[in-house]
Amino acid sequence: MSWKRLLGLTAAVAMLPVLTASAAPAAPADETIIVTAKRSVLSLPAVPTVGLSFLGGGELFDEAGAKVGEGYSTCTVARLAPPELTSHCTSAFRLAKGEIHLSSLRTYTVGATSSFKDSTMAVIGGTGAYKDARGEAKTAKQGGALLDPTAPVSYKFTITISS
Repeated sequence: MSWKRLLGLTAAVAMLPVLTASAAPAAPADETIIVTAKRSVLSLPAVPTVGLSFLGGGELFDEAGAKVGEGYSTCTVARLAPPELTSHCTSAFRLAKGEIHLSSLRTYTVGATSSFKDSTMAVIGGTGAYKDARGEAKTAKQGGALLDPTAPVSYKFTITISS
């Protein structure tokens, strides 16, 4: 093979990744889902123990205030350091397009004002449109009264599903 043919063939092969990359579809963009969870249930007792499992959760609302689903977390107390505790929690949020599953360590204050601190969670999968979901979720307490069912404690979840 002549050196000119070899040079031409080498140049053509070198261009394949460029041509292939330009023809490939664009990667999907990250998706951000923002919901507010209004807590209607929390089974954490005033005097918890290490190893105790408890449940918390309720209905989910979009930014306009429309109900979009429900979400619940199951947690196990891992460490007590009154007035706080650390728990390992898994959460499932059921939305119209499927479920989003989360996992995290959360710090709760305990007693008459039981609630968890703002935290970051891992998106570990889901179902339906979220079956391969990965990413990160952040939560921030929005307010509410722990003992007033007409003004439930709520948390804003910002869930970012990475492409």
